[in-house]
Amino acid sequence: MNDSAGDIVVALEHELLTLTAVHEALLAETAALTEGDTDHIGIATTKKNVALEAHQAAMTQRPAGDIPEGANAELSTLQERLASLASECQDVNRRNGALISKLSDRTKAALNILQGTEDIAVLYSASGVEAATSKGSRVLGKA
Repeated sequence: MNDSAGDIVVALEHELLTLTAVHEALLAETAALTEGDTDHIGIATTKKNVALEAHQAAMTQRPAGDIPEGANAELSTLQERLASLASECQDVNRRNGALISKLSDRTKAALNILQGTEDIAVLYSASGVEAATSKGSRVLGKA
């Protein structure tokens, strides 16, 4: 393998290492979100951002130029591994976003109840189900 192919392989291997760090940080963020561990959510998010910055910096270091014919197999393998890991990172990040959205919705609903600004609820009365009115009715709880 010539020097330019070797440089590209080294750069791709470095990208793979930095992307692996991003993946690990995303998994740590998932664990913190799932467990509701507020202390570790902030730590995991910070680590994820640092890992993303390092990966973006590594991507800018990839040498430009043509890939020599003899190096195609090794480079193809590295590129496939990078693409696969990047796809997995995107999936985990999407799931984390969905978790954050659900937690945010739950928090907003709890705040609305505590502040008395929740939506008009349906209440049960002696005659059946009727909409809550502003005549002293209030929500006693929500499922």
